[in-house]
Amino acid sequence: MEYLKPSNLLNLIVSPGKVFQKVKEKPDFLILIFLIPVIAALTTLFMPKVTEEALLEYVKRTIEDPQVQEATLKTLKLTKSPIFLAGTAFVNTFISFFIASFVLLIIVRLAGGEIDYKRALTIVAVANLVMIPYYIFYVIYARVVNLNILDIQMDFKYFIREYLHVFAIWRYVLIGVGVFAACELNKAKSAIVTAVYTLITLIMPIVSMFTQDFTNFGGK
Repeated sequence: MEYLKPSNLLNLIVSPGKVFQKVKEKPDFLILIFLIPVIAALTTLFMPKVTEEALLEYVKRTIEDPQVQEATLKTLKLTKSPIFLAGTAFVNTFISFFIASFVLLIIVRLAGGEIDYKRALTIVAVANLVMIPYYIFYVIYARVVNLNILDIQMDFKYFIREYLHVFAIWRYVLIGVGVFAACELNKAKSAIVTAVYTLITLIMPIVSMFTQDFTNFGGK
């Protein structure tokens, strides 16, 4: 619970180095790697629900074969249900902690820093605390505009909105601060580690975006 104290949450904004100094002294990630996925899951439960009528309209608009329409509709009813989306959000966020932490571990070690997997997990988990207000703001936005998740396109605007918004950028900044404060690297090496980490963690979203664009182009 150390990192959830109001003073530490405030310091993530005004003096993040103090927070990550605690990471160096006492890595403690367990609560955070469950808390943030839970909040991500709860976010989906408050998103505007996709109605059956909207699902049917989407299927008819994108698929011509009636038999395929019926099968697709059944699948969408499951995969777009709030419970399924919440479970997926929890699992994806939870797993992403371990993958991102492993990536950070390797990069820091290659740069000559002192880090173990527990410390890497704590740095990533603490940095992700800034995503909590993002989840809240996104739900508010989605409900205000009555967002239909079926209409979301993985284009450049989507990429910026999902991966390079102000909270995501601040999360990367915090990763860099954490590496500098807790891993015995100078500012230059910490900046390089952060840049490499950022590029690697953005590779899959970029590949997914271009893959969909290519698929859509090929289908026209």
